[in-house]
Amino acid sequence: MASNLEASFDQRGFGGTSPSFPNPAQTPDDIPESNLSDSTTPFSDLTIPDTIVFISQPSGQSCAVMGGIHAARMKVLGAQSVIVDGRVRDLASLGELGLPVWARGTSVVGAGAETKFHAKGVQLKIGDVLVEQGDVVMVDPAENGVVVVPRARLDDVLGLLPGLVSADEMVLRDVERGGSVKDAFDNDVWDTFSHPSPDAEASGQGGQASTKTPASGTDEESSSEKDVNKSDAKGDDGGEQGHKPSGGDDEEEEEEEEEETVDPKDQLEEECKSSKGCAPAKHHFDECTERVTGQIESDGKAKEDCVEEFFHLAHCATNCAAPKLFAQLK
Repeated sequence: MASNLEASFDQRGFGGTSPSFPNPAQTPDDIPESNLSDSTTPFSDLTIPDTIVFISQPSGQSCAVMGGIHAARMKVLGAQSVIVDGRVRDLASLGELGLPVWARGTSVVGAGAETKFHAKGVQLKIGDVLVEQGDVVMVDPAENGVVVVPRARLDDVLGLLPGLVSADEMVLRDVERGGSVKDAFDNDVWDTFSHPSPDAEASGQGGQASTKTPASGTDEESSSEKDVNKSDAKGDDGGEQGHKPSGGDDEEEEEEEEEETVDPKDQLEEECKSSKGCAPAKHHFDECTERVTGQIESDGKAKEDCVEEFFHLAHCATNCAAPKLFAQLK
């Protein structure tokens, strides 16, 4: 799960991965001002219930900043886990607590030898990752890693997760059936979920089929597909949406080439917003489901349409349905 979260960060272009410990030596600008009203209060007594506690220790120190007593106090007050950017001690006691404690080092020397409690609720920099109070944190023992999601970007991450997980599962099935990893990662379905293309996200294209979708199966249109697409472009059906009159075959081919290079993401986003506005009591993800189901049951006006509708449905699931579900749970 943690690896899927990190992958979604890569797509959204934020965050980073801490390469290694210990951190570089701190400068005066890196150290926050003390904000303690009573410097004699132990940090463990200030634990906020149902939170994951981060503790940062200056580099170069050989003492531990936390041991079994502080950990026990934090557990009693409701801490869910403790992440120590520094050293800990009393490993046997920590192991018996049942409280997940992660640290970058150990020591048998107590905290009083070199360090003292300085500030609470401040921004920390752990490796290359910034951590702020209120961020959403996932501690994943299976992956041996910690993921921090900025609160302001939580909906972005949740919107990407369903598509990433689905694509991962499809690729794994292909490999387990004997396919190569290269072919599994290069197929059109994975490409659609991981790196949406203009063709995959386009909607309202009538009977046209992209030359790079599963509808065609190859990078080139078949002769029958060319005939169907040209016929649609001339307006033979008269009432189909998205069809524009054309002045000739040469112009039609130029228009098709231009459509393949234009990113219709903005148009799709506006279409999604409009759909939600038309049916406020019912999310437009349901509308997409009905459209696809209806075409399948009636065999559709064209197989290519089902493919286009499928990818529109996938877009709705990853970008709209998941954030809505999370908002309801909150």
